[in-house]
Amino acid sequence: MHILILGAAGMVGRKLTERLLREGRLGKQDISKMTLQDVVAPAKPANAAIPVNVVASDFANAGAAAPLIAERPDVIFHLAAIVSGEAEAEFDKGYRINL
Repeated sequence: MHILILGAAGMVGRKLTERLLREGRLGKQDISKMTLQDVVAPAKPANAAIPVNVVASDFANAGAAAPLIAERPDVIFHLAAIVSGEAEAEFDKGYRINL
């Protein structure tokens, strides 16, 4: 199973990545590959037993999604978000990312 995590550099994304790599499976299926994406390059996990691809891109930009889904991930965790004060202070940015 190939898993794509959007927003993988954030706290929840990092913890999810660690857990999935530690468990080695999601449900009853083995994880065979992971792609970690965020607007800043997520840290590549050391000593991962499976291939882990790290992508730094702005998912909200036109065309940014195409290369992420080109390899047809089986599961996508969408954790990318602009929250709270930042979304209120920069409404357009929050709307663009969160929607």
